[in-house]
Formats: sequence, structure tokens, C-alpha cells
Amino acid sequence: MADKEYLIGYVKRLEAAFTKTMKKLGPKLSSLEEGLTQPQFFVLGLLKNNPRTVTEIAEIMGVQPSAITAILDRMYKSGFILRERNEEDRRVVVVYITEKGKEVFAKAQKKRLDIITRYLGYLEREELEQLLNIYEKLAKILETEDAKRN
Repeated sequence: MADKEYLIGYVKRLEAAFTKTMKKLGPKLSSLEEGLTQPQFFVLGLLKNNPRTVTEIAEIMGVQPSAITAILDRMYKSGFILRERNEEDRRVVVVYITEKGKEVFAKAQKKRLDIITRYLGYLEREELEQLLNIYEKLAKILETEDAKRN
């Protein structure tokens, strides 16, 4: 493990590079499909294989259920999802993706992949492998530390 002073310089460089990258890439990714925002894209991805409750969606996204409700309201109005109250517990709302939601998600996912692969295509295979290895390692560290805290 590197010493703290050494790491601070890298953190600053990482933040600057990340900010610059997302400043340019973010707008391209956020205009995925007409009327579909990044959070909505993420929710559709969560729902594509099976329905989930509002509480499950909020927990996965790391926000309060009330914050998800506003997103789901817009998605419902756009015809991307359906909501149903659980018959056994009326407080529980189950969210389903619609056919329109599946179509919009598939189109947005393809566009997102096209955008990201265009830029990753500038990297050498070895650089891509390094990038992925580092992200996977950081993900594992975060999961391990979260597990220790819980």
C-alpha cells in the first residue's frame, strides 16, 4: 500500500482526469434515447429481467424510496414501467418494465455501447486489461470493506 502523501497526488490527478472525461462523455451518455435519463436507464436495467419493489430499487441505487418515486412517476408517464400494489401488503409497490421500456432500454444500451467502445478503441488491448483489472480490484476492496462494516 502506498503512503498517504504519494496517494494524494494521484487522487488529484484521478479526480481531474475523471472530471474532464465525464464532462465530455457525460452529455453523450445522458442523451441516450428521447426522454430517457441516466437514472431511468439504470432503473430499466434493474427491471429488464425481473420486477422489483420500490424499496429494492432505492436500496440498489443508494437513495431513499421517496427519491425513486419521482423518477418512477416520470417513467410511468412515459410508458416505460407499470406499478402494482402487492395484494398481501398494500404498502409494497412492485415495478415492472413494459414492452416500450424494454425497447427504449435496448436502443439506449446499444447507443451507450457504441459511444463507450468508440473511445475505448483508442486504447491498446494491454491498457484496457490494466484499466479493467484496476476497476475490478477496487470493486473487490470496496465490497470487502463494506462487508467488514456490516
